[in-house]
Amino acid sequence: MRKGIIVALVLSQLGLLGYLAGQREWVRQRGEQIYLRTAPVDPRDPMRGDYVRLSYSFNTVDVSRYRGRAAASTLRRGAAVFAALKAGPEDVYELDYLSDQAPLSGLYLRGRVTRDVLAGQIAVAYGIEQYFVEQGSGLVIEKRRGGRDGMQIPLEMAVAVGSNGVSVLSGYRWGRLGIALEQINPTSTAQSTSLSWDSASIAQRSPVIVLSLQNVSDAALAIADNEKHCGFSLQSLGDTGRSFSQADKSCASYVTRESDIIYLAPGEVYRVEFNMGLPRWYVLERSGGASSAMVVSAANERFNLVYQTASLLSGMDADLLWRGSIVSPAFSVNGRLD
Repeated sequence: MRKGIIVALVLSQLGLLGYLAGQREWVRQRGEQIYLRTAPVDPRDPMRGDYVRLSYSFNTVDVSRYRGRAAASTLRRGAAVFAALKAGPEDVYELDYLSDQAPLSGLYLRGRVTRDVLAGQIAVAYGIEQYFVEQGSGLVIEKRRGGRDGMQIPLEMAVAVGSNGVSVLSGYRWGRLGIALEQINPTSTAQSTSLSWDSASIAQRSPVIVLSLQNVSDAALAIADNEKHCGFSLQSLGDTGRSFSQADKSCASYVTRESDIIYLAPGEVYRVEFNMGLPRWYVLERSGGASSAMVVSAANERFNLVYQTASLLSGMDADLLWRGSIVSPAFSVNGRLD
């Protein structure tokens, strides 16, 4: 009797695995094919030769982009969620919103919450965070993609999406724009309540971030930026339990003009320096309080810089303009760079 039960359980598990494998293969063959742009990966995760580690900007979703019946704060590890997608530039799809209910129409990804909601951030996995390749070739891809000390080239993953949100990786292409971040003059002094934080001391103790964008394609392209560097913004990772936003909103209405277009030949680099002690990069904590420099209130927090193409001035022609967003590696003002 007991032996029969064990055999039945084994057969049921094998049947379930067979069903899941069949479902994924059906999605691979019949699902709608889209591209999703990857984000920088955590360099502390050791590389493997038989698969490539992947992450996406929507692996972490701010609660402001959540639309669900249950409150975002009630989501627990393992909860099912659905990432509604919208078509973006460069034939790459982007997150529209996250919900605990499957959308009634349009493309969406089925995912699972990987931890309780922390600092207003919802962490989600979709089952497309590893791309399996032939043994050893994963290291080749990882090398070209780059690491913390050099230019990082995003993979744009080809993904087949089923009508029920199941997604399967089916290939990849290389992005046309690479990004690199260098941190100089980092502070070694953590937050101090006894220090008088005047503008001079803030500037002295704040790092300068050098951000580089490179045309890594074999054809000319263009990017856009102005004197205030409105093409770039700051985002908080919120992985310490605190969440911050960029206080300065002077670029909220920025529209790309002809004078902002920067043409890059293949291999050419656009490099810009940001002093993190300037008011342009002050932050606000979600829990409240006045805006302040990162070195004052967020010395141990991690941030990304994001380059995003703004909308174009009406009637403007910019065929070569690269469109979309690309995220830098994470950094903190105490010198930690991931």
